[in-house]
Amino acid sequence: MIQGPVRLSRAEAITVRKHRGRGRARAEVHGLGRPGEYRDISLQEPLEGVSSTLARLDERPLRAELRAESVMEGILITGEVEVEASVRCARCLREFSSDLSVELCELFVAPGHEAPGEDPYRVRGTEIGLEPMLRDAVTLSLPLRPLCKPDCKGLCARCGTDLNQGACGCVDEETDPRWADLDAVREMLRERSG
Repeated sequence: MIQGPVRLSRAEAITVRKHRGRGRARAEVHGLGRPGEYRDISLQEPLEGVSSTLARLDERPLRAELRAESVMEGILITGEVEVEASVRCARCLREFSSDLSVELCELFVAPGHEAPGEDPYRVRGTEIGLEPMLRDAVTLSLPLRPLCKPDCKGLCARCGTDLNQGACGCVDEETDPRWADLDAVREMLRERSG
């Protein structure tokens, strides 16, 4: 007899707990034996220390709606994670807030199913550690070159004035000597036309 996926009641939903002193979110996955059985995970947990050169997570907890499904190789985690990040513009360095949404699909490999040369997330006993997976996914989703707006003018290379606020007083007087002949031709054309 073929059975469809088993949906467990809210009382049986995966419990997510924070280990004392370690700050690592773990999910209990006991009871997910046969492939196709699944449970839902709702998570609101701060994820500390996630940053890139121009972005870092806010102190607010991330929000995750995940599903843990038993498959032949282990436990498949799918779902969506939403976080708020403080970001600096790559051109003008103005700080602004950005909402990020990350789609997840990660396999936690059961013992005996590891492929040689891989470093997968692992099922350990009746638990899976969610924090490394969440940290990896969120870090990879942080923007590498964020812009406060698509047409950001950036900073003046000489005085550092924010060119979005207005022009600076810098004058570009230096002329590259390699362009001197072309400058002479330009002046000659101006004289003839005008």
